[in-house]
Amino acid sequence: MKKSVSQPNNFPAAPSLPEKKEAVNETLKELEEEKKAADEAKRNRGVRKFFRSAQRILFTPFRLVQKMFSKFKLPLTAKMLLNFSVIFSFVLIGYTIFIIRSVSVYIGQDSAGREFIAYLIGTSAVIVSLAVIIFTALTGAISSMVLDPIRRIAEGIDEITAEDLSKRLEPVDTQDELMKLTGLINGMLENIEATFIRQENFIADASHELKTPIAVIRGYVNLLQRWGSKDETVLSEGIDAISRESDNMQRLIDQLLLLARVGEISMNATRFDVDTVLREMVDGYKLVHKKHHIMYRSGGEIFLETDKNLLLELMRILTDNAVKYTPENGSVVIWCRLKNDALKISVEDTGLGISEQDLPMIYDRFFRCDRARGRESGGTGLGLTIAKSIVETLGGEIDVESKFGSGTTFTFTLY
Repeated sequence: MKKSVSQPNNFPAAPSLPEKKEAVNETLKELEEEKKAADEAKRNRGVRKFFRSAQRILFTPFRLVQKMFSKFKLPLTAKMLLNFSVIFSFVLIGYTIFIIRSVSVYIGQDSAGREFIAYLIGTSAVIVSLAVIIFTALTGAISSMVLDPIRRIAEGIDEITAEDLSKRLEPVDTQDELMKLTGLINGMLENIEATFIRQENFIADASHELKTPIAVIRGYVNLLQRWGSKDETVLSEGIDAISRESDNMQRLIDQLLLLARVGEISMNATRFDVDTVLREMVDGYKLVHKKHHIMYRSGGEIFLETDKNLLLELMRILTDNAVKYTPENGSVVIWCRLKNDALKISVEDTGLGISEQDLPMIYDRFFRCDRARGRESGGTGLGLTIAKSIVETLGGEIDVESKFGSGTTFTFTLY
């Protein structure tokens, strides 16, 4: 006789009848909501499709017109006139057809009604034609008036050539985007002209000034090739001359490159104590030039926000110039002070001074006051030109006071 073993029932109990009905109702409700959502989506797709079709039908004539005239070079005025005329014509013709159809339905189809409809169609055709002609004429006049500044801008740009970049566009009195566009174009032309002039000057200056050191080096090379191997005096003199002229060429090239870049240098303005920077610079000059009395005078801390590297380059140019033309045991004094919220820095020396006839030309490229000592002292005639360009880049101005035989004072002011 087998014994039955009872096992625990781990399955959930069967749902009751009310629970089954509730589950069926929820399922039906979900199906109904999904059907509504599907129907709504279908209606939305139909509406979108209708609008796309209507848009395609409405804009088909314009696309055909643009495609037809795309092969022809037409002025912008003609294109605007054509597009506006086509739009107006379609709108007016459609509205006229709607009116005629509405009237024909209202008055019936008897003989009198047909005669009236025929008369209405003829009258409407004449009115529509006249309206289109008048609209086209007015649109053409208005488009020509509106686009006239653009035409003048195009004609002005067409007159500008690489040979003459000085021409500028005439300002348009429209008080809108065209006036701003004209200003931007003129500003761009000024930058292009300035860059072009700098490049021309660089090429002309380099080709002119490099001829002398190259000629000197070539001459000493020929001298060394002939007698240098046998004569130690000629060999030593030739090597010294070649070394000296090579240094002059390097200095000239560096200054030409700096002069060419000054107008394009991006200002890297930082806030620093000018007094500390200049004092450190003067201490360095004192160590190198011990035969000159180099002094620094200042009123104390002066904080300024400007390009520190450009300011130092400017001070080195003016200080080198002062030391170069000041005899031994002469004095070079650098003054730094604030006056009326402006920074004034002066470099005063007791050197040779500048004659009155030379003063107006000291900032010209390659001008040397002491022409006899120019090459011997390593001068290129570009230092003061670069100094003036740096002062203008920093937004200041430079001035000079000098008396021949009594010294010179350069003063620049930064606002």
